Amino acid sequence: MNEHDLAFIAAFDEAMLAAGYVRYKLHDNAYWNSFIAYIKPGAKTPKIIARICLHDNIVLRVYASGIDKRRAYLEAAPALIQQPFIDDSHHCKPCKGMRMTNGKCRYQKTYTLHGNAHVKCAEQSFCYTNLAAKDAQDYVNLVAAFYPVK
Repeated sequence: MNEHDLAFIAAFDEAMLAAGYVRYKLHDNAYWNSFIAYIKPGAKTPKIIARICLHDNIVLRVYASGIDKRRAYLEAAPALIQQPFIDDSHHCKPCKGMRMTNGKCRYQKTYTLHGNAHVKCAEQSFCYTNLAAKDAQDYVNLVAAFYPVK
């Protein structure tokens, strides 16, 4: 990992903890130790709301549900926050097998932003790369839009 990535991780972690989120240890094995995960405080059953993947290049993944309810926030958010929500990546393709629940893909996210309908696969979407420490608070604001600390 380079110093640029380490600076982002430090800035994001500090901002997440200051906003009231909790760093969460997933499991004690090599695969899961390659993530820094965050949950809301006081959760009876921890639900990961964001995680940083610590591989060659770091990736921030934010778990987003109820996107249409956050339309006003997302449409006014900085371009770097909007990007994975509005770009052409990760369009949903019909799933089969274990992703299906009652005939519907449980990972499909359907929403409208800037008047355009989007259907994305949440299993792949809402990931950020090329992360900079100066933008850490923007990413924390995104997390807070979906998972406010009460």
